[in-house]
Amino acid sequence: MPLNIEYHPYQGRVTHNNAYLTYEPPPPLSHWIQCFWQLNIPEGNFCYRCVPDNSVDCIINVNCPEDAFLVTPFLSSIVFDLAGPVSYFGIRFRILGHQGLISTPLGEWSAADDDTNTADVLPNHVLHAICECIGKSLQFEAHCKYLSTILLGIVQYPDIDPRLACYIRYCSQNISSNISLSDKQCSEFGLSARQLRRLTQLYLGLSPREFARVLRFQNTLQAMNTADNKSAWADHYYDQPHFIREFKRLSGLTPTEFNSLSVLYNSESS
Repeated sequence: MPLNIEYHPYQGRVTHNNAYLTYEPPPPLSHWIQCFWQLNIPEGNFCYRCVPDNSVDCIINVNCPEDAFLVTPFLSSIVFDLAGPVSYFGIRFRILGHQGLISTPLGEWSAADDDTNTADVLPNHVLHAICECIGKSLQFEAHCKYLSTILLGIVQYPDIDPRLACYIRYCSQNISSNISLSDKQCSEFGLSARQLRRLTQLYLGLSPREFARVLRFQNTLQAMNTADNKSAWADHYYDQPHFIREFKRLSGLTPTEFNSLSVLYNSESS
């Protein structure tokens, strides 16, 4: 089973009615997949701002299922230019959950600047099954339930390096502290700092410190989104200026801007 840590990445508000839909698959598929989502772009030219979340997303054009690509973990916001009307269906995997469908290590196929074509990575039978499902004329929730059944019969238990799993759990349990990546600390994971860096780059697509930064950022976002607590940052950052600087590096916006704006917006009126 992939890592079972308490982690709920958040991408921000979409203010357009029914433009962003999500569905959490039932267990045991939920051990691999965080959620299914669908972004419905109205007519016109729009932008969608993505923020780092340590996840791998498989994204399929609902109108043309063969148009599918993978977005791998990144460290600063990505703005997609989208011309509507069009709908995109997404599979957001849990951390390392993509390995249930993709056996090749992420670091061997992820691209630094471009999205990865799913046909280059996903096994043919998996890609065919996903595209066939999304190509059916179904409502979003029906798509999700149908695809859940299909994927549950395909997904495999990945072989996760226990040393990497130990590091990820350590990060998850120590969000509020200054994570040490010294050789002494890494020895508790069963490797050296250099070996840890090689493992995270290969399987997570980020360095150990980058992964920990995004994990802390996302946990703060989740706290800000689920609780009426304007000082949620205080649990994870030294002070408010530190929090604002780090938030802007990762999201491209200040916390106030991020909370007040829609991540899907009309580019012609911005």
